[in-house]
Amino acid sequence: MTATATPKEKLAALAGRLPARCLWLGLPSPVAAEIAGQAGAEIAVIDAEHGAIGVERMADMLRALAPSGTGTIVRVGEMSEARVKHALDAGAGGVMIPYVETAAEAEAVVRAALYPPLGARGQAVGVIRASRYGREPDYVAQWNDRAIVAVQIESHHGLTNAVAIAEVEGVDMLFFGPFDYAQDAGLDPAADGAVLWQVFRQIVAAARGAGKTVGVFPWPGATPADLAAAGADLVAVASDVATLAGGLASAVQAISLSISDVS
Repeated sequence: MTATATPKEKLAALAGRLPARCLWLGLPSPVAAEIAGQAGAEIAVIDAEHGAIGVERMADMLRALAPSGTGTIVRVGEMSEARVKHALDAGAGGVMIPYVETAAEAEAVVRAALYPPLGARGQAVGVIRASRYGREPDYVAQWNDRAIVAVQIESHHGLTNAVAIAEVEGVDMLFFGPFDYAQDAGLDPAADGAVLWQVFRQIVAAARGAGKTVGVFPWPGATPADLAAAGADLVAVASDVATLAGGLASAVQAISLSISDVS
């Protein structure tokens, strides 16, 4: 089961088009996930790192996204075989691992996410949602050609090793996390956007040199369109938490101003 599809082919198959737009889901809510799935983005990232999303709720969110055909990636809280296994067995199209800094760490992700010979993912095809509980007999044989294995570059150490990380067989995507990178490097995302652009371009070069794809979360002054034009294959365009918080605040403030004007 060595993968024959390229990382770009796999991402295009999951998303339906490239570059792909993704929605970031941090609310532990199948209803919010269902609404997000109807918004028209190609990919939804379920954020089980910063979102309070457990295994059962994550599975319910994947079910809620299924009718819309939205591709799914789960960002797990940390690299652990159990967390990766839970996400993939529940039916996610791929996993994203935060704060990967070395090729050895990337290799551990691949071992957890893929079946032999590339990985060592546990074999339970007859009882998992991902295989429709055994009704897809070719699931294991096809998985390595379908899975998206994304690792996040979020530190200077990770950036230093980006080329080696990208060259790990089985890694499909380098995903740039600009806010954690800025924190690690002592940067202000709003004031030091030019530095973040330089880092992003280094990540694009490392990924392209190894035939891998690139994902990114925008930072102030870097729009999704600009990032896509600069080489991103997957760009976060909105977050459910930020959209809800901002929309509610704007609605309340608008009403308050209207009442104040009347009085």
